[in-house]
Amino acid sequence: MSGFDSNPFADPANDNPFHDSSVIQVTNSNIEPVEQFNPFPAHPTDSLAAHTTPASTTPYQPAVLQPSTEPSPQATAAAAQANLLRQQEELERKAAELERREQELHSRGPGGKENNWPPLPKSFPIKPCFYQDFSEEIPLEYQRVCKMMYYLWM
Repeated sequence: MSGFDSNPFADPANDNPFHDSSVIQVTNSNIEPVEQFNPFPAHPTDSLAAHTTPASTTPYQPAVLQPSTEPSPQATAAAAQANLLRQQEELERKAAELERREQELHSRGPGGKENNWPPLPKSFPIKPCFYQDFSEEIPLEYQRVCKMMYYLWM
């Protein structure tokens, strides 16, 4: 509690942590340099400086680059060209398919096919809403399932 009685505005000579005797002793002592420190001695009882080996006999060595295994610019250009050709062929196939579908739509004429679903009697005042053809619009492997579901729904 004596710290509370002291003058806070007095000279802080005693409060400087660097004037501590243990800090001064460590900073003035002769400690081995970091280069000679070996954190992994052969045996824990061996001295640290006795088994250190220098990293190299010469202080500086030139950097040696290993040859890279990257493909040549000609090979990468050829691969990119092949990729572009493959993409172009794929786009042309898709464009041909779209053109074929468009021709089918135009061949149906202005009225197209007559709407047939839901099936309603001819005398009924409301006409069917859209055209449905299982053999044309549904793949062969799913036609049986779709027809069964349709008949169950009906």
